[in-house]
Amino acid sequence: MEQSMGMIKGAERPPLHLGTLVCRHCGEIIDTLPTNGVKLFYGECGSELCRNPKGDKTDDGN
Repeated sequence: MEQSMGMIKGAERPPLHLGTLVCRHCGEIIDTLPTNGVKLFYGECGSELCRNPKGDKTDDGN
């Protein structure tokens, strides 16, 4: 019994994906990351709406 418990404790487990990558513009979850604890990361998802936020001007206004 002790030997089988040692095998269970010593078994390699894949890393847990507790990190979450969230778009800073729309809040969409982009991906998850293997981390040692719950963590929140911000990035950009690349959708058309997020690439050109309303406050940014892409032309010179002429």
